[in-house]
Amino acid sequence: MNGTRAVSRTLCGIAGFLGLALSGCADTSGPAPGAVAQANSIHPSGASPHPAALSVTQMEGAPTPLQNQFMALFNADVIQQDVALTDSNSARYLARGYISAFPVDGGAKLTYVWDIYDRTNHRAQRLNDEIALKGSAANPWSLVDGAALQALAARSAGDLAAYLSNTPEALAAAATGAAIATQAALPPQIQPPAAPQAPPDQALSYTDAH
Repeated sequence: MNGTRAVSRTLCGIAGFLGLALSGCADTSGPAPGAVAQANSIHPSGASPHPAALSVTQMEGAPTPLQNQFMALFNADVIQQDVALTDSNSARYLARGYISAFPVDGGAKLTYVWDIYDRTNHRAQRLNDEIALKGSAANPWSLVDGAALQALAARSAGDLAAYLSNTPEALAAAATGAAIATQAALPPQIQPPAAPQAPPDQALSYTDAH
């Protein structure tokens, strides 16, 4: 697929970065090998990404054994970073992934791309990054080992968690939690002592003196 350069949209004023755009939201083909060469510029907001539940609906590009190994590592990493993985019906965001390996001078590059869609099937963000592989081989996939997959999975999980921590769902939940914590930390209000009540009037009785 021939790619074009586009500026990825971000939420909450987060700085965008250039990536290779897919031809449409419903497209299941991945970006052309060698097209991804930039790291992400999204930083964690400090909020938990957990409220922005995610479903991975697609992962392709790598040979099946490597792809399965990557996804096992990725799933463990995102859970450690408090990302909630769920099914597509319950998720607030859907992720479609692609892994690519391509030769370069002195070795190869192993890259990932995550396209993140909201519930309206609008692409909200593209995440991409790469790992350098040293060596020489006709097939760049032969240079990919477990350590490289683990590094790529950890990096992609961190980038994804950082993005989800900046979503409206995560920021709203963090603001609500902060408000509750602030209220709980306030000292209890001391009520002034109640004014003493006057004794009830009693009727006077008189006894005739004899």
